[in-house]
Amino acid sequence: MLALASAGAAQADMSIHGVDGEIEENIRAHVKLAGESCSLPAWRVQQYRRDLPQQVQDAVRAYGYYNTEIKQRFEQNEKCWKLDLDVTLGPRVQYRKINISTDRAPASLVPELELLITHPTLKPGRSLKHGEYESYKGTLLDTARRFGYWEAKYTQSELAIYPKDDAADVALKLEIGPRYRIGEQRYPDLELRDAFLRRLAGDISGEPYSEMALQDVYKRFQGTDYFRKVIITPRFEQADDDHLVPLDFDLSLAPQHSFGAGIGYSTDQGARLRGNYTNRYLNDLGHHWRADALLAERVRELLGTYIIPKHNAAKEWYELSAGYLEEEYEAYQSNTLSTSARSIYSFNDGWVVNAGVNLREETYQEQQETKFRKTLIVPGVGATWIHASEEPRQTSGYRFETGITFSHEMWASEVNFVQAYSRVKGIFSPIERGRFIARAEIAGTLMDDINALPPSVRFYTGGDNSVRGYGYNTIGIEKENGEITGGGKLIVGSIEYDHLILKSWSLSTFYDIGDAFNENPNYRKAWGVGVRWYSPVGPLRLDVAFPENSADDFRIHVSVGADL
Repeated sequence: MLALASAGAAQADMSIHGVDGEIEENIRAHVKLAGESCSLPAWRVQQYRRDLPQQVQDAVRAYGYYNTEIKQRFEQNEKCWKLDLDVTLGPRVQYRKINISTDRAPASLVPELELLITHPTLKPGRSLKHGEYESYKGTLLDTARRFGYWEAKYTQSELAIYPKDDAADVALKLEIGPRYRIGEQRYPDLELRDAFLRRLAGDISGEPYSEMALQDVYKRFQGTDYFRKVIITPRFEQADDDHLVPLDFDLSLAPQHSFGAGIGYSTDQGARLRGNYTNRYLNDLGHHWRADALLAERVRELLGTYIIPKHNAAKEWYELSAGYLEEEYEAYQSNTLSTSARSIYSFNDGWVVNAGVNLREETYQEQQETKFRKTLIVPGVGATWIHASEEPRQTSGYRFETGITFSHEMWASEVNFVQAYSRVKGIFSPIERGRFIARAEIAGTLMDDINALPPSVRFYTGGDNSVRGYGYNTIGIEKENGEITGGGKLIVGSIEYDHLILKSWSLSTFYDIGDAFNENPNYRKAWGVGVRWYSPVGPLRLDVAFPENSADDFRIHVSVGADL
């Protein structure tokens, strides 16, 4: 019984000759006999055979072949049937005349729509493919509507085929109509006032409607920490005589309070415990604040940050912070009380710029020296640009940071100096499973005596994210007694190759170089190998580094966090 059932379900043989590739696949998709089993009744086979020539013609005409010869050879016995198709394609139809015109068009159109009309993808002399023709028609109409020409429609849509001439003529007329603009924004009742939500959306009232503009508004809302749901619906059917389109906002606030905690380890800081608390909306003006705590073997930190949105609430804000930082490293120990005020602006292309002032009082001691206390009032400006993918193992992207700070006794700071820095890091993948990670850092200080600066404001290098093979901040200026102090200048570079060996694992090799110095650098160098695990909480890195000119033969580094 089982053998009979298997034989009855056997698939019949249909062979196609004369064509291959996507044309053959399209014929098989159109021909009903393709894929049928030997158990198909004889009367059904004959019925399908009668329709077969038309089915093949439909399949090849989709690619512009309107003069095709089809021959079929059919064999059948008591076990099964077999069909051989010989397909001879004639000349392919080509576009002859392309006429794309408009009606009720404004004096000027958006460039994307203008380009589609004046430079259509359908060209005279190009072979006809029905799918491309339909795609162009759909793209042209969709583009008009995406940019707010909501009344756009075809008043003429003709594709005329002349098989004897192997030619096709296209005539499309698109009635465009007026461009709609963004009108009233309607918000639900929330703990945040409507005036603030309008500032969050930006100055969009009266602006030309486009899906890109709507997407930008969506990103402005979704990019904040206020909402767990953001839906924006344009109501074209409710547009007024001035073609202003109301926007309905469906918003749900995220919980007002959130807590976070985590444990980890890095060779720079040792074992560590992190915690944070966020109040997402203190009031209906969108003010919010955050408290962060870090308890590690070598670092203890408590930081509170209060954020006040400015007029362009999604892109600019004030940030007020106060904190305490305690550090214990080989080169120095310090306790720092600080407070700062910054104005921050975020641009659409990834740039974030800031300007502000930092007031800090630092008590510090270098090795066995006397304790010092310094008060600094440090204004500064900075900028950051990030362009990177969000996947766990980033395969491309760049990060750039730069800034300048300065201090002077004229505003009651105890030290005069000017300091500037720049950092850049890039990832690129020349082959499918491999990637290169390169980074560089350069910084410098202008002042008479660098030793007058607290250690946290001087430059050191060495550690997990600097020159591996050396302890954290153990590369600097070496005193006569062998102790290390920070320098006024810094240069660091690194190149790393990383190759994926399993879905979430990769191996790497790297070379690091750098120094912190005052006059002439004495570069410290190290090379090494490492393994990466792209865990659910982020990439985990384990490196074994072999330094030059060091008392250690090798050093193990453990760190976690995104590559950019």
